[in-house]
Formats: sequence, C-alpha cells, structure tokens
Amino acid sequence: MTHVRIRSITPLPLRMTTDYSSMTYFTVKIETDDGLVGWGESCDCFGISYPSILQAFVDDVYAPAVVGRELGEARSALDDVHRATRRTLGDQFSASQSRSAIDIALRDLEGRASGTSLSNTLGRVKDSVRIYAGNSHFLDSQEAPDHLAMLAPLLDRGVSIVKLRIGSDWRNSLRVLRELRRELDRIDETIEITVDGSELFTVAESIEIAARLGDLRVGWFEEPVQSYRLGAIAQVVRASPVPVAYGEHFFGTEYALDALELTGISVIQPDASICGGVDEARMLARTALLRGARVVMHLHGGPISFAANLHVAASVAGVEVIEYPFHLSPVMNRVAADAGFGIDAIVDGRIAVPSGPGLGIAVDESVIEEAHRAWLA
Repeated sequence: MTHVRIRSITPLPLRMTTDYSSMTYFTVKIETDDGLVGWGESCDCFGISYPSILQAFVDDVYAPAVVGRELGEARSALDDVHRATRRTLGDQFSASQSRSAIDIALRDLEGRASGTSLSNTLGRVKDSVRIYAGNSHFLDSQEAPDHLAMLAPLLDRGVSIVKLRIGSDWRNSLRVLRELRRELDRIDETIEITVDGSELFTVAESIEIAARLGDLRVGWFEEPVQSYRLGAIAQVVRASPVPVAYGEHFFGTEYALDALELTGISVIQPDASICGGVDEARMLARTALLRGARVVMHLHGGPISFAANLHVAASVAGVEVIEYPFHLSPVMNRVAADAGFGIDAIVDGRIAVPSGPGLGIAVDESVIEEAHRAWLA
C-alpha cells in the first residue's frame, strides 16, 4: 500500500428519485495510480441541498492536499489541511461533510488495497446491527393507519424501534401519534416510538411537547431546538420527562463533549458521513458511551454512508442501533444492488455488516453516472 498513490478525486453531485421525493446526494470517487477505486458519501441530514458547495470544498481545499500522496499518507494529509483551514473555512457543515466523504473513500481504498474489511481493521465486535425505522413523513401529513401501513413491512421483519417526525402543526401531530401508539400497542407493546423535532420549535413549545411525549412512552425526543443553542437545549432537557437526542449536527467530538457536559442530553447520534469521517464517528460514539449516553447511529443517505456507519457500529461495543431510512431503500438497491441493504435483507430487526474488502459493497457506477447527469441537467 505504501507505493500506491492517489491519482484523482472526483466529486459527484447526484440527483435521484425515491418513493418520498426527488433528492440530491453527494458522493466522492477516489482512484489510485494502479486502478483501485474507493467511494465516499456526505450527508447534510436531509439530502444534500447544495452539493455543488461540497464539490467546491473537495476541488479547492481537500483534493489538492491529497492527490499525489501515497495511500498510506492520504488521511494524514487530509487531517493536516483540516487543521490548517479551521480558522478560515470552519470545520462544520459543508467543510465537515465534504471531508467526511473523502475520509470514507480513503478508508474504502485502504481496505481494498489490503483485502480487509473496514470493521475488521477497526476491531469488529459484531456481525449485524439492530436498526430503527427512520421515517421522513411528518405525523400530521396523514392519519395513524397510513403511517402504520408504511411501517408494516419493517415491523413484519422484526424492527421494534420506529421514528416519527413532528411537524409545525405539532398539536395535530401529537393527536396522530397518540392514535399510532394505540395501534402499535395492539401489535406489540414493546415497540419503541421515538420522535424527531427537526429543530423546528421554541424552548416553550419543546417543553410542552416533551411533557406530552412522556405519556406516550417515547424513547427519545430528537432535536427539538437548534443544535447550536446549548443553553436552550439544557432548558428542554431539564424539563423533559423523556431522553433528549442530538448528534447528526455534531461536527466532531469536541462539540459533542460540550453538549454532553453543558446540556445533559442522554442520546447521541453520530454519523461518519457528517462529523468528519470514520475515526471521528468512532471517537464521538466511544466518548458518549463513557459518559453514560445511549448511542444510536444516524443515517440519511445512500448505501455508501450506510456501509460506513455500519462498520463504525460494528467496531464499537455498546453501539447497537443504526437508523434505517426506509423511504431511501430504493436508492440503496439501485446504487448497490448486492449490498444487502434492502428491506428484504432485514432479519429479526437487524442488518448484516458487509464483510468484503473496504466498505464491502459494490457501487454500480452506471447508476452514479446517470444520477450525476440528472444533477447537471
């Protein structure tokens, strides 16, 4: 591996249609001088709204520092440019997301070059990970039976944690949630419901919503107020009868530490395609676990970021759950048909961790090229 050099880094903004909507994605393709290819992906938590911004970060900042380097030195070079640009470009949002994609692609390349699975390199402690059903449809968009019908294929495959979103019409959302709680209890009273606030609410609204969620046995209340408002989060945590969750907007362990110590949140949601890459996600997860938090991996992307986060979960004892955005499963199947990430691959509520070299998935490059043309159109 020491004589393999990075030949090119190609950022690829994509547009793909799911059963939910037309969404943008952002992937990175890294090639070596001997023809190896590694894939990375970024996430901004709800589809990359401006993937051309991430492309500019890759082209102008990170690629010049990495191209031409030996593969074994590339991640160190990426860290160097990150440190050098923190005061000028920052290390959150687009800077972190684009760097995450490159880190994941380099990890994929390293594994392919050595013939070793990423999680085996990191120290695999499990071969499958429990999933929770992530649902991007707002509760107030339809009635409880309609939500139950969408969840049914996952419940039938043993999934026992589901996440629903509360929209701006939160009183109506809570009405639907109450009805859905009754419907799920008829199936299995142990099914855990979690709720995503999508950073939509004031402190006062969040406290009132949280009080009602306690009566519905909600497992966690995710991002009720903006993630950068640590004082506001602390107010909500002190008043909430249910655990409060953050993490998908934590760009590194330093910020997560501040949030844990200053707010009292008790559920942390790392994502390797957001926080800076695989090592940062593992550090964030392990730090949160040492401080007594529940750690559940976040995901809202394609099969590349799903594979990366599965490997993180598989290599950290105590991380037992990963988000599965089932409305994106058609994209999972199109981009990496043989990865085993479709709904039909869920067994007893769990997904198998890929065992092949690197990320362990085969990306269909023709699908990527078609999606890139759709973005350019």
